[in-house]
Amino acid sequence: MRKYGLFLAAALLIYASFLTLEKSDHAVSDSQFTDPVLFVHGFKGTARSFNTMIARFEERGWGERALTMNVTRTGRLLVRESPFSTERPALIQLIMENNRASFEDTSRAVAAAMQVMKKEYGIEHIKVVGHSMGGIVSVKFLQDLYDPALHPAVDQLVTIGSPFNGVAGGRWFTQNEGEAVYDLMPGSPALAQITANHAQFPKETQVLNIAGTGDQVTLLQSALSLKAIVPKDQYQLDILYDTTVDHSGLHETPLVDEKIGAFFHYQ
Repeated sequence: MRKYGLFLAAALLIYASFLTLEKSDHAVSDSQFTDPVLFVHGFKGTARSFNTMIARFEERGWGERALTMNVTRTGRLLVRESPFSTERPALIQLIMENNRASFEDTSRAVAAAMQVMKKEYGIEHIKVVGHSMGGIVSVKFLQDLYDPALHPAVDQLVTIGSPFNGVAGGRWFTQNEGEAVYDLMPGSPALAQITANHAQFPKETQVLNIAGTGDQVTLLQSALSLKAIVPKDQYQLDILYDTTVDHSGLHETPLVDEKIGAFFHYQ
């Protein structure tokens, strides 16, 4: 799996010509991406992971789907454009075909997508919403790989049920496999490195950490450990006190939409 990350980084050299072939007839100009938001799914996530949240955002008038970016197992980045209103935020969904890859490889995929967004679409500033491991790899990208010359500035980051101190329960580990399973273990070297690199977190990124009392995968203590990684004046916490909303349900409930909308000043 380590080769995947390295190939993805090297593949950036050919992304420009590749994306030109993939752009649809309704390609948009750089200046039309208003207040873009990137959605990053978690472990075993698919195209369905953020579909309903994006649809709810559209219904509320909080934006319209603009790009769907798929990272293949071989490291290619496939981009599908959708027609959207330039007067509303551009919603962008990132989908990893290898959805069990390590934190390192997945964060490299995020970096590659970010580079394409800036180079090919002229996006200079962006907001990010990450569920579960998606929040972790977004933080790792910002710590280790973010380069203002190559990537859009991440003005705001929302993490939803992200286990920065590891996933709870031995059963979860016996039921799942992949490099990310090891990274998600409490006390893993990958999680320890993210905590140790807290000083590398960008000073311009404001963070909203959303956790839920009904989440049996990411317990509150694990989600709240993000506080030790993000500077105090850049960190906000919002807990969903609803035991009926489980880990997967956190990005399926309008209650979480409300918290994100308030943080993004949509309301």
